[in-house]
Amino acid sequence: MEKILVIDDSKVTQMLVRDILVGCYELTFRDDGRSGIVAVKQVVPDLILLDVRLPDMDGFTVCRELKEDETTRDIPVIFITTMDAESERVRGFDAGAEDYVVKPFSLHELLARVKVHLASRKARRQEVELERLNVFREMAVALSHEINNPLTTVYAYLHLLQKDVGHSSATAKQAITGIQQELERIRLITERMARATEAVTTNYRHDISMIDLHNL
Repeated sequence: MEKILVIDDSKVTQMLVRDILVGCYELTFRDDGRSGIVAVKQVVPDLILLDVRLPDMDGFTVCRELKEDETTRDIPVIFITTMDAESERVRGFDAGAEDYVVKPFSLHELLARVKVHLASRKARRQEVELERLNVFREMAVALSHEINNPLTTVYAYLHLLQKDVGHSSATAKQAITGIQQELERIRLITERMARATEAVTTNYRHDISMIDLHNL
């Protein structure tokens, strides 16, 4: 279940958010900015609902601090505000927030905004994973090629060796058989590496695709 951290000192707002999102997400609540920042590191939420007006530090400062930290900058932040003024929205976006909702907010509006930004985060994660997979594919192709070249040469030498053993001892023949088996294992490994370059995607939800590692 996806985790949402709510940083808001209003018990009424906390109650409304709980009523709207409970059962769909794992919720954590904090009443002030500093404890909220600490909770981000402990909970590692998928999304943060952040009040602009907090008792110790304003939401803009909290958001800016989170966005400056490499470990938390990718967590989407939705501001909760009582003001729908353009200047307030601009300050929120300048601080790094992805969106905002105005109190009093409706059930459908809050749910829609939360779903959109959680889906967007999943899509960004998928892009990162695809990039990592592309790097792995390039490495696998290069490594497979590098292994196959000397492997072909070893097979050729082994073939010549088999022709010369003739009536050699059983120990020598057993050693040659062992070499053949180990070479075959190496060949199968390179084949698997080559197949790993053919990534297969599968539909996950809506327009999001995931890499199906079971088909590698």
